[in-house]
Amino acid sequence: MTIVQAARTVMQSSQTSMTAAEITAAILAQRLYEFKAKSPKDIVRSAIERHCEGVTRKNSAKEKYFRKESPGIYALIQEL
Repeated sequence: MTIVQAARTVMQSSQTSMTAAEITAAILAQRLYEFKAKSPKDIVRSAIERHCEGVTRKNSAKEKYFRKESPGIYALIQEL
């Protein structure tokens, strides 16, 4: 499972907008991904931002799964 897949799983379960810290805590609590980094919250935030609607970065992904509700708050894009 990738970080993005783990974040999607957590957010689908919670059915609410979340911060990167909340998403990271849930990923760790559910043991969905094992981080080797000292700051997993930053890794999660970066992965979400790459797949975030309306965020343009040099390393943005084509697939968009998230949207920013407000600074630091993310939501899943509703799938059809």
